[in-house]
Amino acid sequence: MYNREHSRVKTVTIAIPSLHRPDLTARCLDFIQQQTLPVDAWEAVVIENDARPDSILPDPLPPNTQRIELSTNEGTTGSINRAVAQTESRYVLLLNNDVEMHPDYLAKLALALDSDPKVGFATGKLLRATQRTHLDGAGDAMLMSGAAYRLGHFAPDNGQYDHPLLVLSGCGAAVLYRREVLNLCGELDEEFFAYLEDVDLALRAHLLGYTGVYLPQAVAYHIGSATLGDVLHPRIVEYLTRNQIYLLAKDYPSSVLWRLLPRIVVYQGLWLLYAARSGRLGAYLRGWWAGLQGLARMRRKHRQLMANRRITDDEFLAQLRQSERQIYDWQRSLPPAERSGLLKFYFRLFGKP
Repeated sequence: MYNREHSRVKTVTIAIPSLHRPDLTARCLDFIQQQTLPVDAWEAVVIENDARPDSILPDPLPPNTQRIELSTNEGTTGSINRAVAQTESRYVLLLNNDVEMHPDYLAKLALALDSDPKVGFATGKLLRATQRTHLDGAGDAMLMSGAAYRLGHFAPDNGQYDHPLLVLSGCGAAVLYRREVLNLCGELDEEFFAYLEDVDLALRAHLLGYTGVYLPQAVAYHIGSATLGDVLHPRIVEYLTRNQIYLLAKDYPSSVLWRLLPRIVVYQGLWLLYAARSGRLGAYLRGWWAGLQGLARMRRKHRQLMANRRITDDEFLAQLRQSERQIYDWQRSLPPAERSGLLKFYFRLFGKP
């Protein structure tokens, strides 16, 4: 059970969803214990989904660590929302249990939020845990068509992302949010369950007038897809397909959605072909059907979100265009043979953002 007394004076709550991988969680907590942020300034909350005695972190828990045991799997979204609801810290770190943080990761991200009240979230440089000379991501960007990418994903870390950036989103593997933003946004959307829930949250933060920053001096290592394994696992393809539809229907102002419809249709066609060639057509179709079934619910959320937003359609579109430009520049920096075939075709059609 979670003890609320531990959260009254904390600066950061570290919310760590877990599903049957106590080995990963234990390793993650070892790195948390090494953080330079003062020990009385942070707490870790492990949310054990589908908790069973043989599949959760055993007692005794490390210092400053609490556990929430859930009888079912509530996904990334439901898990983090439980931790947010039961804590009172100024900031919340969304952290996957397959991440190893440098000792100063928390302190550097917290300083960025301390320095500017309009910064809603901050993320650091994620390197691949299995190939530490290569990037896992330098913040997240999104095409205007609604597809999200991690900047620099799988590229060698040659210093190309050694400068701070304004980013559209931060990978939910290790991103620090201002609690005020979580409260205003209504926390994570549990209908997303997992995948793109971090992008949905970030878009809502931008619509409310906040920004996001990428800080290269804050470094962590990420395994990626450690629970399901294969990045093209059918469940991942299904959720990505469904949640792309959710994003577009919920977060895009209507005029922006109509203006970008040709890009959206083309990208969805390319994503369909990619899924089919990868042997995941069934997963794509299940995701598409689920997305269509959820459209009415997303449009209701859309109306409420648009009623409370603080930026104009043109400002939102400008942010999307800048984010797509980051993807374009990343792809152009790669040798031609290493560029995404899907993105090459997309940019050949629509050109430089």
